Amino acid sequence: MSRTTRSLVRVLSAGTAAGLVALSLAACGGGGDASAGSGDCTPAHPDLKTLTQGELTVASYDYAPATILNGDTVTGMEGDLIAEIAKMECLKVTVSTSGGAGAVIPSVQSKRVDIGSGNWLRTKERTKIVYLSTPLWSDPQAIVSKTGLTSDQLEGKKIDSVAGNLWNDSMQKWLGDNFKIYQDDESIYGDLKAGRIDALVASAASAKYRFKDAPIEGATVVDVKPNANVPQFASVGQVMLPSSLDNQELGKALDEDIKKLRENGTIKSILEKYGIDPSVGEPGEPSLL
Repeated sequence: MSRTTRSLVRVLSAGTAAGLVALSLAACGGGGDASAGSGDCTPAHPDLKTLTQGELTVASYDYAPATILNGDTVTGMEGDLIAEIAKMECLKVTVSTSGGAGAVIPSVQSKRVDIGSGNWLRTKERTKIVYLSTPLWSDPQAIVSKTGLTSDQLEGKKIDSVAGNLWNDSMQKWLGDNFKIYQDDESIYGDLKAGRIDALVASAASAKYRFKDAPIEGATVVDVKPNANVPQFASVGQVMLPSSLDNQELGKALDEDIKKLRENGTIKSILEKYGIDPSVGEPGEPSLL
């Protein structure tokens, strides 16, 4: 998060189990055993271990176009990519939506799910608590306002962000009480539209995608520029899938699967499907914010 979205001090919701819903079945059949394969399906990593045999459990929330929740399914760029990974590993995908953005990383840490999704960025701090997959794609962050504000014009303004974004602590120190953290996108964009806040910080891709169907009159999306008060604005973030540090084999399998899906053009196709410049699908060598 940046979702990322993009996003994002998190608290694990007590109702996580109730938020588990079936996402999809791998093309090779549901309930397949990742360690042995099922039917005609041979997993790319036969010895892969997940929390529940034959399943890949994912913590997510609604953060289009990265993750789009619709009933018992999640699509979007990451949702589609995870479905492809599940096919490669002969796994059924189950997604936990309890707790929203704030529950994703804690759910991974506490091993209530196998992986997280929702535009999470590769950062130095996150290396201490979760395994960071190889980059999926890059994701520029932006200032979204109705007055064309830039990242060096925020002092004295009411600025908001979603829980878990890597810049939240820096912006809290800089802006003080003028900076607030939300748990979901709907509330933050609602306040921008109503004029209760001056701007929000979000994934540029997420904001632009949202405005296609739900425009806000006069709203602009301006990519952030380096700002001494917010070191996280110094470079473009790389999106990843977080997994448990206690399951390095899963993390490494994700790395290899993502690499293959980039090489065979799947990532490019997914980005194009959601109207995202496919060039972001070549994020370069892994880096940390």
